Amino acid sequence: MAEFNWRSVDLNLLRTFDALMTCRSVSRAAAQLHIGQSAMSYNLGRLRQLLNDPLFERQGHEMVPTRRAEELSDKVRLVLTIVRDEIITTGLFDPLASKERIVIGLNDYSEMVFGPALLDRLFHDAPQAPVIFRAIDDGNCQQAVESGEVDLAIGTFETLGDSLSRAVLYREKHVCLFDNEVLNLSLPISLEDYIATPQAMITAGGELRSRVDKALADLGCQRRVVLGSSRFLSVRNLLSGRRLICVMAEMVGRASLFEDQLTLCEPPVPVSDFDIEMVVRHRDKDHPRLQWLMAVIEDVICTHLAVLRGESETIEQVALTE
Repeated sequence: MAEFNWRSVDLNLLRTFDALMTCRSVSRAAAQLHIGQSAMSYNLGRLRQLLNDPLFERQGHEMVPTRRAEELSDKVRLVLTIVRDEIITTGLFDPLASKERIVIGLNDYSEMVFGPALLDRLFHDAPQAPVIFRAIDDGNCQQAVESGEVDLAIGTFETLGDSLSRAVLYREKHVCLFDNEVLNLSLPISLEDYIATPQAMITAGGELRSRVDKALADLGCQRRVVLGSSRFLSVRNLLSGRRLICVMAEMVGRASLFEDQLTLCEPPVPVSDFDIEMVVRHRDKDHPRLQWLMAVIEDVICTHLAVLRGESETIEQVALTE
């Protein structure tokens, strides 16, 4: 089979054909396409040569389509519609009609704090699209986003390459979280009470030291860590009813997860804040679907943060009643 000569195909020829089918007149078709009659006649000649058919024959004042032209009419119009609506036209994405899976990479923190709110919003805005939350951390974020396994990722990431775009969603702070019905500590918590209380901590790899210990060492102090877990959810749950205190992310402490009453307060030592980021593949960041998804996530997180924080930005002596 001989190779097709694509050089002979011009999209404008299909527009010429469609205009002639509609107008049945060279002059009216030329006016519709805003070109001269000579250009229209030239395009018709190229069409006849390309398709090896007269396509339109003059009968009186009308150009009458041949059988071949009538057979091609719907197909040509379909091609033009696809080119116009699905290839050329940009910035259009209909979440209500989309059935494409939405895959979001979330670390343990992000899924616990924002997972329910994100799911509810996505179910509402894109009811036909399945939603998948994938476990993401600093170690696998680059590969998961770059390969397209996830549409985007939300969390705290340090080692990311230039192929990914990252945007800071908000700045997170650390707080002390504990059950003061059990500990009965004076607030704000003193350094002496803090180091005298058994400690729990979030630890990804099992180590029981963090920047908190460095800050304590600078003051000549040391704490006693009795529990380490990689799961925010587990530590949050274990604090209730026990003589334990944990320095953890503020939004984890504020999230409505259990029927407990825990107390948040400022740590007695300085602990640096950290960024919660949204990460996408750089070459895809302008895609209409991804633009929509990023906007939804930003709105959900902004709204949910306001709910968790309440009216006041201060956190000293704040009790959680859930």
